[in-house]
Amino acid sequence: MDELEELHQQIAELQKKALEVALKKKEPIIEDMKKKISLYGITAKELGFVEKVVTVSTPTEPHTKTPVAIKYRSGEFTWTGRGRQPKFIVDHLATGGKIEDLLV
Repeated sequence: MDELEELHQQIAELQKKALEVALKKKEPIIEDMKKKISLYGITAKELGFVEKVVTVSTPTEPHTKTPVAIKYRSGEFTWTGRGRQPKFIVDHLATGGKIEDLLV
């Protein structure tokens, strides 16, 4: 095994060992901190933690859609003039008619 490979292996083993030691010591430290925080009444704000601000939006009246007036009619078919032209308009124009013929 190459010297560099051995060093990388040793580093990995030491990092694993350091993590294990930290995990073992972490729990008692947390317990001690909790006791002191409780004993002295320390707040998160005093520790410098930012408190989450919750904003509540007030409900507004629901938006009602105003119907758009019909602009073109051919028998039972209608169109407001918005969006893609419907088939009855396309067919009317294809047969030589004018869109003004269908105005309501």
